[in-house]
Amino acid sequence: MTDAELTVCFPFEAGPFGDVTHARIFEAARFVVPVPTIVFPAFHPDIVYIGHKGGLFGSPMGDYHSALIVYGFARGFSVDEIVSLFRAEVFSRVGYLDGWFANRDALLAMSHAHGCNLDRLFAGWMRRGCFMHTINHPKLFVLADLARDALHRAEIPARTAACEDYLPDPLSGSVWPVYPEIAARLGVTGSSTFKPPLGGLNFLVDAARCLELRAMVEGSLAIYAHTPKIAGHCDRVQSWLATPEIRDTLIPVAG
Repeated sequence: MTDAELTVCFPFEAGPFGDVTHARIFEAARFVVPVPTIVFPAFHPDIVYIGHKGGLFGSPMGDYHSALIVYGFARGFSVDEIVSLFRAEVFSRVGYLDGWFANRDALLAMSHAHGCNLDRLFAGWMRRGCFMHTINHPKLFVLADLARDALHRAEIPARTAACEDYLPDPLSGSVWPVYPEIAARLGVTGSSTFKPPLGGLNFLVDAARCLELRAMVEGSLAIYAHTPKIAGHCDRVQSWLATPEIRDTLIPVAG
């Protein structure tokens, strides 16, 4: 690192890299360009992590869980009843349709705090539709823009070619859909197809392992059957269960 002409660094917590810390990089490196971590839940507000004893519970989508499916499991709903929770009325009641501006402002404020102005880049990303695979996995063109911006700040010329025309997307292993009702609110394309993180970038294998919403619910319930108290480890679901006005709204559609 001390010999590198340029070090590009995302913010990270102390611990994962041993003695290497964010502050130590800035002390040791010749020239550091900070790049913000892209976390943007507005497209996928239903995603939650569920921790337990220093680890994470798994689902058909790896470490990602649907809060609505976990809630339905806690209430003892059937597969059909849980599928029926995925509707605009429920999304509106739990705030899934209202997170856009707060998430945008938080991302831009965080980027400014790390010495990077994402305002212009963010506007360009939105023109391309949904720019996230999940809440914390941006699409390749986002990473390419961050790399070009870092090179620009370091006064190093960057190629203008579209990165996604030449390279596979390394973060596309898991793809969480933008639910159609949320997509309509945000002006992007919606879907109910989940792509589980089962490895590889083979498009034929990837296509075969994708799950529609019902299969996602079925797979989740099969896993949760072995951890019946999983909802007790999810703060969001516990909050819904403890709030009568929300609990009374989060009910299946009859018939």
